[in-house]
Amino acid sequence: MNFRALPVQLHSTAEDVARFFKNDRGISKFAIEEPANKDLDYRPTLQASSPECYDIWIEVSELPYLRSLDRAVLYCVTNARPVKLYVAFPSGVPTSEYKKHVDEARANGVGAIEAAAGRCTVIHEARLLSLAGVRCEERSKFPQRYRAALSSAETTFKNGDPSKGCAIVYDEIEALSRRVAKKIQSKKLTTKAAAVIPTAKTDRENWAPLMEALLREADFNKLPKELTKNMLMRVAALTSVRNDSGHKPKNKAAQTKRDRELRTRFESAVDILRDFADAAKALHV
Repeated sequence: MNFRALPVQLHSTAEDVARFFKNDRGISKFAIEEPANKDLDYRPTLQASSPECYDIWIEVSELPYLRSLDRAVLYCVTNARPVKLYVAFPSGVPTSEYKKHVDEARANGVGAIEAAAGRCTVIHEARLLSLAGVRCEERSKFPQRYRAALSSAETTFKNGDPSKGCAIVYDEIEALSRRVAKKIQSKKLTTKAAAVIPTAKTDRENWAPLMEALLREADFNKLPKELTKNMLMRVAALTSVRNDSGHKPKNKAAQTKRDRELRTRFESAVDILRDFADAAKALHV
């Protein structure tokens, strides 16, 4: 490899990490010190494209993180750019510097790889930066029963499976809507004596028809004032999008579009869960 800007003492580290990505990840073609993007003044030491339609940027440095990378991280997060950014560094970093810089890399979603004696050790993996900017509500704003699921959803989303992260939140909203339907039926908070929301079906009915029945048959004059028709309409709208995001992107443009859309959907679903849980409190579900 021909390096122009990389200090000579780091050439072997760059060679080691390139060999690691070839043997461990199947990535063998790297651009060397080329511009990462026309809108970003940054040239990673190595960069490549992965089969999963995201870019890999590798900065080779004496330390596990550099403040100069903050701008590149922010650019990717803000623009939903599908990039995994790593810093590869040689062993022997002073203990006083090691933890501080590794922690900083982890906090920014940047992977850290230590090279020693021709071998590489992944200290922690990089996150897909297009997903790192998702807004997550404080768990204390939610009833305790939802906090573990929300933590799992956020971690799953940021670690590269945004569809599954959204699905975890949708599952909680669906389960709550079924409990609400049962309570409306059992308390006869409906517009007819013979409601079309039979308790026996609330666990088996498909979600969309169940929400249609709730909107049609619930008597909103009898329901708690917080549980409005508009609230149930927001929930019902999710039934058409919950299975609409699991397809694997075919290229980087599709990946960028999908990640940007799923960030919005995730944030919206979390907001709905918070509001729906608050509204349903009066029914004690």
